[in-house]
Amino acid sequence: MGENYREAGLSPKQVTMLEFAEFLTTNPSGVSQDWADGLRDVGWADEDIVDMVHITALFNYMDRVADGLGVELDLGRNWEGLTDKLSFKDDTAPKVFGKIVAPRA
Repeated sequence: MGENYREAGLSPKQVTMLEFAEFLTTNPSGVSQDWADGLRDVGWADEDIVDMVHITALFNYMDRVADGLGVELDLGRNWEGLTDKLSFKDDTAPKVFGKIVAPRA
């Protein structure tokens, strides 16, 4: 899956999420409303999109910190066998963050 997620047998919904994360990583200033609309079109909720942005940003931050400190990845940990245990679901649990209320004038 890490080599080519588009050919890993994931659902179109999952591929769209990963395409967004890849684009956000490589071209953050290029993200537009069209991306959010495309994610919604395949079934992601606004709360999911917020999670995607946070998770992608956090991963990129941690990756850059590790690179900046010269941390080397231990390749002999046998993580490859764990990929079958990953749970990817087409449906996401609803998230409630409370209501956003416009400030009073």
